[in-house]
Amino acid sequence: MKKKLLLINPWIYDFTAYDLWSKPLGLLYLASFLRKYGFSVQYIDCLEKEDNAPASRKYGSGPYRREIIEKPEILNHVPRHYARYGISENAFLEQLLQHKQAGAVLVTSIMTYWYPGVQRVVELVREHLPGVPVILGGIYASLLPQHAQKTVKPDYLITGPGEIKALRLLSELTGFKNDSIPLPLSLDDYPYPAFDLIKNPEYLIIMTERGCPYDCSFCAQKKIAMPYTRREPAKVVQEFKDRYKSFRLRDFAFYDDALFIAKEKHIQPILEELIRSYLPLRLHSPNGLFAKHVDKELAQLMYKSNFKTIRISFETSNEARRKDMYSKVSNDDMIRAVGYLTEAGYRPKDLEAYVLMGLPGQDLSEVIASIVFVHSLGVRVSLASFSPIHGTREFDKAVQAGLISADIDPLLTNKSIFPLSGPHFSYESFRKIRTFTQTLNEAALRGLSLFTDTLIGADVRRIVGQIASE
Repeated sequence: MKKKLLLINPWIYDFTAYDLWSKPLGLLYLASFLRKYGFSVQYIDCLEKEDNAPASRKYGSGPYRREIIEKPEILNHVPRHYARYGISENAFLEQLLQHKQAGAVLVTSIMTYWYPGVQRVVELVREHLPGVPVILGGIYASLLPQHAQKTVKPDYLITGPGEIKALRLLSELTGFKNDSIPLPLSLDDYPYPAFDLIKNPEYLIIMTERGCPYDCSFCAQKKIAMPYTRREPAKVVQEFKDRYKSFRLRDFAFYDDALFIAKEKHIQPILEELIRSYLPLRLHSPNGLFAKHVDKELAQLMYKSNFKTIRISFETSNEARRKDMYSKVSNDDMIRAVGYLTEAGYRPKDLEAYVLMGLPGQDLSEVIASIVFVHSLGVRVSLASFSPIHGTREFDKAVQAGLISADIDPLLTNKSIFPLSGPHFSYESFRKIRTFTQTLNEAALRGLSLFTDTLIGADVRRIVGQIASE
């Protein structure tokens, strides 16, 4: 009985949420890893689609089921509905009650400000599976272990990469050990993530590396992942082939944070072999790609391999801030990358670029200038609201500037409420910038760049500058 484990992916509690190739990859890796060592693994995905869920949009992405719930008191000032995203509580309980023989329950966690969903899952496990030990891991648990221990109250908490730590802990808790299988020595020694546990998957996820060699001021990757390590390209391609054969799904999303690093030895051989395989795949990258690594050869390989979703990590057009952030791209890099990609066959409107807003000390004109720069290339803007992540340099800057407190409740770091808004950069200003961006993106989809015409561009830039200075 103790060999039976239950793994749970909790609900999202937030003002907004969207399935942009979002799956708990760490938990699915953990599931297959524990299976390898002899444990029986069951799974509840609170974010799975119910039978009456809205139809998926392009390439398998789409909305979650949404149920408006009461906002936590600390968020009452936010003029938006708060919701639970995912299956209903009744649907969750129906599944939970089928696992009373579990020897342990393992719960993952993602965004720190999503902790109410984690908290509710653990409460229900305590109520309906009394005495079963609860183990919490994931991003929130790794970044804020003390807050998680106090708020969620798991029996055990795992920080950082969890496979080996969980195996050792479960061996102690259950008394079940399998010493005949050696521990992995490389990423390619780990089994594929257990996507067979997903109910009717519409896409698959591929991770070709873990960690990131960069140290961007707004990112906590180095605090939650193992040191940067890559897989062998041939092993990655074999995973593509095996997964396509098993699931017959065309859409694969890369979950890498530095996919184009050492491109000649890594992503280029992968794409070359995928092209030769003639698999009818569509490739996507929701994580930002580094423009400075895009050259003519890589752009052509991306186009020939059917790389459909390209999001470039741009952040800001302000060079001084970019250097301070340790950013991976310059304005010239962006121009060159767009040029190579369009030469390869992409239309500018096929591309997106992340622009950050709400950074400590960032004024309105910088955000607008960045949006205008991206739009002038014909590229769509993906506006990303800054969230001060505990343990990052940008979080420390915000604390030092008196914008937030060091012990801020994670709920107040939610990117949806623009936590660093002030008298000159208000929530309403952010809302208007979003509307402005949406308008420009609609124009880009029609092939219209409002700032490339000499007369129109000059007038628009002048007017935008006046608005920004008011």
